[in-house]
Amino acid sequence: MQKIRKLIDIEEEVLKILNQEAKKQKRSLKSLLEYTIEETARKLESPSEEYQIMMDGMLKRLEKGEIDFDPIEEIEKKYGL
Repeated sequence: MQKIRKLIDIEEEVLKILNQEAKKQKRSLKSLLEYTIEETARKLESPSEEYQIMMDGMLKRLEKGEIDFDPIEEIEKKYGL
C-alpha cells in the first residue's frame, strides 16, 4: 500500500500526552501516531466481530419470522415524537 504524507495540526498539550504514551510503549511518537490512525481506520472500515454475530442472528430470526416490528406511529407516540 502506498503511503501518503499529510501535515496535521495538533494542540501542544495533546502532543505532550501522546509523546508520553509513546515513551511508555517504547516507540517513537511517529510510530504511535501511525499505529493509532491505522487501527482507528480498520475499526471504522468494517463492523466488529460482535456486531457481525449479532446482525447474523437478527437476520436468521427475520428469515424465520421470529421478529415483530411495531408501526412507526406507535414508536412516535411512545416517545413523544
